[in-house]
Amino acid sequence: MACLAETPSLIERLFLTKTYNEEGLYRIKIFKNGEAHEVIVDDYFPCFPNGQPIFSRSHGNELWVLLLEKAYAKLHGCYKNLIGGNPYEAMMDLTGCPTTCFKLDD
Repeated sequence: MACLAETPSLIERLFLTKTYNEEGLYRIKIFKNGEAHEVIVDDYFPCFPNGQPIFSRSHGNELWVLLLEKAYAKLHGCYKNLIGGNPYEAMMDLTGCPTTCFKLDD
């Protein structure tokens, strides 16, 4: 997500719900295996007892990071399934574009 955040238009195109929603429901488009999926998430997030989110955190009042992570976790079954993996796979899921990995030897 940090790489995509360098180009805000890449993040904006993932959100089908563009503004704060009184009902707390947001539509997000994520790609899996090259196919676009619409994922609907609410704005309830798992938090520690002190109120801090357990997983991702954002700067200030930004909600998009938590919503996008929740949608990605929902598409993959749960937050636990997001552990590990390769960055290029996440880039493919978040952009819908083909990616590749180059291994560079010393």
